[in-house]
Amino acid sequence: MKYSQALKIYILLMVLSLIFYPFVASSYGILPAVGAALLGVMISMHIFLIIGLWRKNHTFVDTAWGLSFIIVAHVTFWMQPTHTAVQWIVLAMVTLWGLRLFTHIMLRTVGAKEDPRYQQMREKMEAGKHALLTTYLRIYVAQGFLAWIIAAPVVFINTRGQEGVTPFYEIGIAIWLIGFAFEVVGDKQLKTFLAVKQNQGQIMTGGLWKYSRHPNYFGEASLWWGIFIIALGFQGGWIFFFGPLLITFLLLFISGVPLAESLIRGLPGFENYKRSTSMFIPWFPRK
Repeated sequence: MKYSQALKIYILLMVLSLIFYPFVASSYGILPAVGAALLGVMISMHIFLIIGLWRKNHTFVDTAWGLSFIIVAHVTFWMQPTHTAVQWIVLAMVTLWGLRLFTHIMLRTVGAKEDPRYQQMREKMEAGKHALLTTYLRIYVAQGFLAWIIAAPVVFINTRGQEGVTPFYEIGIAIWLIGFAFEVVGDKQLKTFLAVKQNQGQIMTGGLWKYSRHPNYFGEASLWWGIFIIALGFQGGWIFFFGPLLITFLLLFISGVPLAESLIRGLPGFENYKRSTSMFIPWFPRK
């Protein structure tokens, strides 16, 4: 799929989700929680907007990504008068994942140059008539809405006042653990590889990267599908499929795989690596 086609589909998915989510929330009686989650995320995004403008480095918005999900999870969790065991588990899962991602990106961002994506976007927008407004909407508001939509299954789980069907819990938690492991280990292996001077300009093909060209992105998508499966334990949970679907599409066609591969496409051995290694779902290398 061409990037231009994927972008159109992505925008369509975003628009449909922005319309569909409040409608579903209203029909399930959870609109106050959904609204509070959105407010919390947007407050955070405005704080990071100020930081980005002050530092002239919008890469800091990436550190807000993990925090946005923590905000959604905690705001909607603590709005409830009582809490079930599965709600505590999901809260812990989202908090662990969000803090790990926040720390990982923050350590990579502090003291580094602005990400080329945001630098090009900022320079292009600053040359326009409404630079600040464009920056605000495209970088901060869009990411805030995206995190809010993806976290929809978490909000649904937090607003259920009773226990659901436990087999879904076990399957969902198991998938989340697998996804989390792939993301953490994949990021660690890549960081260790790039820290070696001799590996500069080389492609990481060992560890999990032997079985998937993007094991960390596979992990992130998987853990959100895991949380969605937990939501299936409650009546009507299936309707929140748009959350994991959106993050999977984003990683596969917009800001995950396409961007990462554009950075390594010209490196030696990329074509052989591409032919022999699964793009996303881990599998044995092809000969």
